[in-house]
Amino acid sequence: MGLETVKDEILNSAREQANSLAAEARKEASRTARETENKIEGMRQKSDEEAKRIIDTIKRQELASADLENKKMLLEAKKQLIENVFAEARKRLENLDDKKKELYIKKLLEKAKNDIEISIIYCNRKDAKFVKGFNAEAAGIIGGLMAENMEKTIRVDYSFDTMLENLKETELQNINKALFG
Repeated sequence: MGLETVKDEILNSAREQANSLAAEARKEASRTARETENKIEGMRQKSDEEAKRIIDTIKRQELASADLENKKMLLEAKKQLIENVFAEARKRLENLDDKKKELYIKKLLEKAKNDIEISIIYCNRKDAKFVKGFNAEAAGIIGGLMAENMEKTIRVDYSFDTMLENLKETELQNINKALFG
């Protein structure tokens, strides 16, 4: 065996080892690349899922916010409609013809007489003509009357203003049902 043969065997052996190492390195690189791609795909899926979850959460929040805003607007519209109904009632009470006003004032006066011993009547300036026989003083009310005893310790308020407010407070739910079901 010559030196040349030994040299060729060493070179062939080195090439085989180099090829084997290169093949092993390619396998390792390929495995690492697959693992990396799998990790990246997993991260992408997690990221997509997280983004979808965040988007869904934001959508739900926005829908809830829009729903709440709609409810507020509807409630405000209902409130305004009820206010308009009471404003119309107030206007009609202010514009009652004298015959009806006199009838109402007399009924309210009888009710007040049953409740207290009347000394002073407070009423709208235009209605003073309906409370003859009593000390009548002008009050800033749309109609009806308020009555006080001599000592001014007891007052009954049968003014249209107060009756409308009481009606509004006590019957608001029923009014709401009647108007909006």
